[in-house]
Amino acid sequence: MNTKTQKSPATVAVIGPGSILSETSFYVVQSVTGGKVVVLDDHGHSINLSDRYVKEICISADSYDSEEERTMTELAEIFKNSPRIAMTVAYVTKPTEKTKKDFDAEKANKIREIQNASLSNATALLNDLIENPITKEIPGKLRVMKGRHYGHMGDLGRIDFIDMELTRDVTKDYDTRTRQVDPRTIQWLIVNKVKYTRK
Repeated sequence: MNTKTQKSPATVAVIGPGSILSETSFYVVQSVTGGKVVVLDDHGHSINLSDRYVKEICISADSYDSEEERTMTELAEIFKNSPRIAMTVAYVTKPTEKTKKDFDAEKANKIREIQNASLSNATALLNDLIENPITKEIPGKLRVMKGRHYGHMGDLGRIDFIDMELTRDVTKDYDTRTRQVDPRTIQWLIVNKVKYTRK
């Protein structure tokens, strides 16, 4: 039995009156001159947009009209529920573990400093050690990124975020600008013209 699949005749897409189009693009502004905004898209194409188009259609990751204070949980929800939107997010990076050698050296230095101090200075040094104990981790740092995410969450609860201020390596088959954000560590974010700050 011959079961050849019939191919439908090739159709040529013709754009004309009544055609339906959509657009979801992300741009990095290159220059703004006399009502014209030159942007670079994710594929490296330079595009001219009118100032009016940018103001009426585009969402900025930087600008905001109002500020609101929110809890840690609320910030995480706002972030997770805002995929495919240009935004700025400020979060604390993951702490890094010190090597045993570095930790031991730091501990030995502190012991030596206290042992060699005068009695009055030793008290101040001990108080400082109680307030700021030596830890086995280097705390994370505040990092600010501008870009977007698509809602993809990894096994550890981190969201893949595309940092659009980085240059993409187009020789790779994945977006090399992807970084991971732990929503629980967000300090502030700008999305949909509102700056949300952690209470």
